[in-house]
Amino acid sequence: MIMWAVLMVVLFVLAFAGILYLSNRIGHFSFVRNLSHGKKRLALVYGFLITIVFTAVIWFLWRSMNAIVCVLHLLIFWMISDGIFSLIKKHREKSFSRYYAGITAIIFTMCYLGTGWYLAHHVWEKNYRIQTEKEVGNLKVAVFSDSHVGTTFHGKGFEEHMKTIEAQNPALTLYFPATPTAASFFLL
Repeated sequence: MIMWAVLMVVLFVLAFAGILYLSNRIGHFSFVRNLSHGKKRLALVYGFLITIVFTAVIWFLWRSMNAIVCVLHLLIFWMISDGIFSLIKKHREKSFSRYYAGITAIIFTMCYLGTGWYLAHHVWEKNYRIQTEKEVGNLKVAVFSDSHVGTTFHGKGFEEHMKTIEAQNPALTLYFPATPTAASFFLL
C-alpha cells in the first residue's frame, strides 16, 4: 500500500512539474506572444491557463489518472521535440519562424495517445495452438491481462468482453494482473 501511495505522490509531482514546463513552452507560440504583447511573464500566465484548462478538461472527461498520463506523455514528447529542434536549429545556424517543436510535440502526442486509446478499446482475439507430447486432451484456456477496469472499461463494457470469453466455452479462464507485485493469478 505504501508503494502505491509513493507512486501516486511521485506521479502528481511529475504532473505538476510537467504543467509548469508546458506552461513555459506554450508561451513560445506566436498566438500567445501576440496575446501577451511580447511580455514574457504574461505569456507564461497565458501558457499556464491554457495548460490548466487542457488538464482540467481531460480530468473531467476521463478522470485524474488519464489526465496525468496525457500531461506526462505531452511533457516527454515535448522535451524530446525541443531537444531535436534545438539540434536542428544549431545545425542550420538560424532560428525557425514558427515554434515547430511545440507543434510537433502536440501532434505526435495526440497521434500516440489516440492510437493507444483505439487499441485499448478494441480487443482482438488471438488463438494459439500449443503442441505437446503429454496427454492433455483438448484443453481450451482463455487468458487475459491488464484489463484497465475503471480506466478503459467500466462494469458494463468489461461484462461484454467477459461474455465473449464465456461464449468460447474455455475449460479454464486465467487473469494475469498487470502489476509486477501481483504474483498470483485469479481463476474465474
